[in-house]
Amino acid sequence: MKAWPLKLELWLASPASLPLVLAVLGVLAAALWGALLPMAEQRSAQEISQLEGLRRTAAIIRPVEPLPPRADTLTAFEERLASDEDLSRLMQQIWNQGAAAGLQMNKVDYHSEVDASGHFNRLLITLPMTGPYPAVRKFTFSLMAAFPGLSLDKLDMKREQIASGDIETTSHLTLYTRP
Repeated sequence: MKAWPLKLELWLASPASLPLVLAVLGVLAAALWGALLPMAEQRSAQEISQLEGLRRTAAIIRPVEPLPPRADTLTAFEERLASDEDLSRLMQQIWNQGAAAGLQMNKVDYHSEVDASGHFNRLLITLPMTGPYPAVRKFTFSLMAAFPGLSLDKLDMKREQIASGDIETTSHLTLYTRP
């Protein structure tokens, strides 16, 4: 067994070796700093030049103006807008068709919004009902078939017991109407 590793370990553990160990670590840190700093500066300069190139490219590219809507698409949308008589007919059909389908209708909530920029109104309808799923589905699709300006936005369904045939449903519909 060699004695020098033990002597080195004892010397490093003594307080007299601390200044020398700190000096060696300082020299190593300075050498490492001197080697890494130029590489970091070079990488930073490359990234700055890339950024400047992207800025020049972005300055050349102008935002594209949105195209006006196609006349046939706009006309088709306007043809689907419901009238005031469609609105009263929809409210009647909600109650009549719901009862005919065997659905228990709860309080229906209506909320109107005006879209001045689009020149149409939205009637937001929240329709809670309870009944078997096939009846809910048939009722919802029959309403949408009868009113082309009606959209189904969201359908929340919940069944309290798995064996129960009835589900609690809340339909969120929007009827688009003329102002």
